[in-house]
Amino acid sequence: MWDDDREERVRRGTAPRETAPCRMARLLAAVTLALSLAVVVLLAGCGSAATNSGPGADASGGPAATGAAPPAASGAASAATEAPSAQPTAEPSPARTPMTPRPTPTGTAPSPTPSGASAPGDAGKGASGASPGATTVVFVDVGQGDATVIRSGSWTGLIDGGPAGSEPAIEAALTTLGVTRLSAVVVSHVHADHTGGLTRLVGEWRPRTAYMAGAPTAALAGALSGAGTAVVQVRSGAGLQFGAARAEVLSPAGLSGDANSDSVVLRLDAGGKSFLFTGDCTGPNEAAVGSICARGPPIDVLKVAHHGSRYSTSAGFLGEARPKVAVICVGPNSYGHPTPATVGRLLAAGSRVYTTWKNGGITFTVSAAGAMSVSFGRSSKPVKKATAAGGSAEGGGGAAAGAAAAGAVAGGSTASGGTIVYITKTGECYHAGGCRYLSGSRIPITLKDARGAYRPCSVCDPPI
Repeated sequence: MWDDDREERVRRGTAPRETAPCRMARLLAAVTLALSLAVVVLLAGCGSAATNSGPGADASGGPAATGAAPPAASGAASAATEAPSAQPTAEPSPARTPMTPRPTPTGTAPSPTPSGASAPGDAGKGASGASPGATTVVFVDVGQGDATVIRSGSWTGLIDGGPAGSEPAIEAALTTLGVTRLSAVVVSHVHADHTGGLTRLVGEWRPRTAYMAGAPTAALAGALSGAGTAVVQVRSGAGLQFGAARAEVLSPAGLSGDANSDSVVLRLDAGGKSFLFTGDCTGPNEAAVGSICARGPPIDVLKVAHHGSRYSTSAGFLGEARPKVAVICVGPNSYGHPTPATVGRLLAAGSRVYTTWKNGGITFTVSAAGAMSVSFGRSSKPVKKATAAGGSAEGGGGAAAGAAAAGAVAGGSTASGGTIVYITKTGECYHAGGCRYLSGSRIPITLKDARGAYRPCSVCDPPI
């Protein structure tokens, strides 16, 4: 009876009044649903803003051209919808995250090429201050011997290495030019006053190529092999590229067996200026070089052969080469170098004469346009008279001590007035008293007697 009456009241809309606890539960449910919907809207809006306005976006709202992938905004909104009660993450949006620098790779990075190094293609302004395309020629002051450094663009070469003990002076010249490795060495001939310093220099500066005519000494051959240097035999007519400069071998055409006469002779052309490097060339080969030079313009700078010996730099050769400037590489010696006769011939030919003994190291710089300048390690005054480089009397070798030595050993005389020279037990030459070939034996003989049986030594230039 009670149950039937209750059903009738429900059908007529007269259900019993809802209690307060029930109303409160329904209100809380509604508030919870509203908050959930608000969170969904908020999360979706934040994701869209980060995608379109972050630092990684371009003007169209897409990702910038940095290779970074766009943030997955739709995926974030979907996740928020599926879990409306989840709290927003505290991590910033990927588009707003500052780019982290790429870590440095492990290992040692190659160091940059030092200024002025002989790296291929490095023709820029080096430590010497020379402009691009310039060629620098340095006649190094090594005393009684020859050593010349040539720098042209990225190419650096050394012609001869002076006597033993001259390595510091040559290395100082290389360092001043910013050189870290030699491109090449040219060995004019194997006498000690031209190669004494080469053994150490080759080992330390590792030239890629060595140009010579004939075999090196055993010590030099070992140094070249140890440095990995390719030895190239050259003869007259060979052309060589020395950076921005061009070199041509003018002598020898073949080997005679006389080291001085067989010297490698080079003509270097740079910026329209010419340099002639003669080693200790003499005799027929010097005449052949003169004939070649006669067919071209005057030589701008002549490296005088054999330190100003009387047996080289003949008047005929000078008439054909017509050098404007002459450089004599010489130092204190007992041979009388440079001889007054040779200096006199140079002055008569109109050459401006300098010596490393008087002027110190001599540096010529030729620009790509052909402008040439010169600087000196000591005095800039040229030789004006046919006297020795050190300012002593004619024939004295330069300094007072040199003059005395020359008089004692090269021009000594017997009581009867005959000039004394020296021979060895097994040699075929006669020598001046200070010649290195006398270290084994030293036998005095008059010049008159020596002339008939021996020939003069080509190294020490005894009287003839």
